[in-house]
Amino acid sequence: MINKMREIAPVMMLVIIIAFVGGTIFLDWGMNVTGQGRATSAGKINGKEVPLEYFDRLVSMERLRMQELTQNVSAHQYRMIPRQVWNQEVNRVLLEDVIKSMKLGSTDDVVFEYLKRNPIPGLDTASIFQTDGRFDTTKYVQWLNTPQTYSMYPWMMDIEKQVREQILPGIKLEGLLKAGAFISSAELAYDHGLRNNKAAFEFVKIDIPKFRNADAEVSDKMVRDYYSANQGRFQQDEQAELYFVKIDKTATQKDELENLNEIKSVKSRIESGEYTFEDAAQAESDDEGSAMKGGSLGWFGKGAMVPEFEAAAFALEPGVISDPVKTTYGYHIIKVDERSEENGEIKVNARHILMKNFPSDETLDRLSDKAEDLVKEMKQKGFVEAAKADPSLTLDSTGLFKRGDSPSRLGSLSGAGSFAFNRKQGEISDVFDDENTFYVLSVKQRVKKGIAPLETVRPQIVEAIKDTLAKQEAQKFASEVLEKVKVGVVLAELEASDPRIVTGSIEDATAGGYLPQLGYASKAANAALNLDAGKVSGLIEDHNNICIVRVLSKSDPVEFNPSEPAIEQFAEMTRNQRKQSAYSEWYRGLQSQAKIVNNVDQFYLD
Repeated sequence: MINKMREIAPVMMLVIIIAFVGGTIFLDWGMNVTGQGRATSAGKINGKEVPLEYFDRLVSMERLRMQELTQNVSAHQYRMIPRQVWNQEVNRVLLEDVIKSMKLGSTDDVVFEYLKRNPIPGLDTASIFQTDGRFDTTKYVQWLNTPQTYSMYPWMMDIEKQVREQILPGIKLEGLLKAGAFISSAELAYDHGLRNNKAAFEFVKIDIPKFRNADAEVSDKMVRDYYSANQGRFQQDEQAELYFVKIDKTATQKDELENLNEIKSVKSRIESGEYTFEDAAQAESDDEGSAMKGGSLGWFGKGAMVPEFEAAAFALEPGVISDPVKTTYGYHIIKVDERSEENGEIKVNARHILMKNFPSDETLDRLSDKAEDLVKEMKQKGFVEAAKADPSLTLDSTGLFKRGDSPSRLGSLSGAGSFAFNRKQGEISDVFDDENTFYVLSVKQRVKKGIAPLETVRPQIVEAIKDTLAKQEAQKFASEVLEKVKVGVVLAELEASDPRIVTGSIEDATAGGYLPQLGYASKAANAALNLDAGKVSGLIEDHNNICIVRVLSKSDPVEFNPSEPAIEQFAEMTRNQRKQSAYSEWYRGLQSQAKIVNNVDQFYLD
């Protein structure tokens, strides 16, 4: 049996990777530490420093794990890993502190029982644990009970330690927190009423933004008065703003032609019998979700797919493979397995193989060279001047953002935040890139921590004042409309008389559900359920709308009988939601009170 245990090695690679994180392995494809005067650790969590070498091992192991699980890791996914690992480390340290303070330990017997009931991921595919092609729990338990297991695989000690010190205490902690999430019968009855008591009503909806005048005159005095009265709103952390230009990684006509020829080749190989459509989808398709299922998209009717795809799919006879079909996603070949018609609606059960129109390596090299040349040009002429001189480029800026936030219009571009807060105003970056775009950045401005200067927030204040003026105008107009509704005017006539008015009627409305034109958990529906039939509400402000409700009818209140099976099921669902919410809120509170210094973006720039 010991010799056969060697079969486990390939299957257990991911477990070994995790176990080695605490060891001495250091791979050479981790950090890109550049620049002077930077931090010397990945960060601090409640005063505990996270050493760079340790953190980089975590990042390297996670990258290796992802490559083992996913053959084609995108550049964007690769760059996001350091941030994901940092969030995991924050979670681990915070929970570890709580677990230690509460002394939530576990015995060896409990650890063994956990491992017995929760086999280590990946072992189910090892032949040593198979009987008649299925995972055999008896063989697995025997392996756990064999002393040689722990001498041959020292990382099993790390697995046990993780279960003892992290997993089991974490389960206990979560259980304790959820046990305290009590919901009373009165609360259950109230929630049940929100979901089940119904009313029919008609409504008037007045959109406040329609009263906004972009040219409304806002005086300097109004701006100064608003600034003086709302100082608390303008407290700010250190902020930065970036200029940027981008060069999209777009496929050329030549790239698309090569892509078209490739998918034609795949079709020919299927038709020649070299492999099946299903096998080709798994091997060739760029649609990862359907590729795993042999290209299957399941049953769908008209209107579910983009027009080009739909037209081709519904024109096919079962078993026939389409010619390549071009959509915004790339080129597809489609095969319909079945067709059906029910109540006049035609549906098809279809498969497809997608080849996205990715730019070729040659195209990417050319675009990368263009970006590098642009950097040189900008360093000679200036960022703004060089960008404006090239008609193929669009100069844009992120607006101000704080440390740790994703810059607007750049999203999660790795390294952008670090560049913004560690370089001087006017400094020009090297080329950044993500999955779809090359970027060149420059620091437009930096704002110190404190109350923002009036001139910095003036545009924001002007817009806020215009919003206030619009709301005042909308309220005045809505009050006039309310008087008309009270005297019984036909609501459709109101809508016809003014484009700023929307009217409608709702049957069987509940306070907690979705209502057309009113959205989820509408205040208008809640008002209707609290008014008698025939009554008209006052003005109801809900998001950017002002509503008026006239109740048409109401159902009798639904009786709350805790012993009924349906209500017992509802009560259990509500309790589970409350428990999960209690744990999530507790952890958010724990994290908000923690002292966290995050230096990750300073080191992982590419």
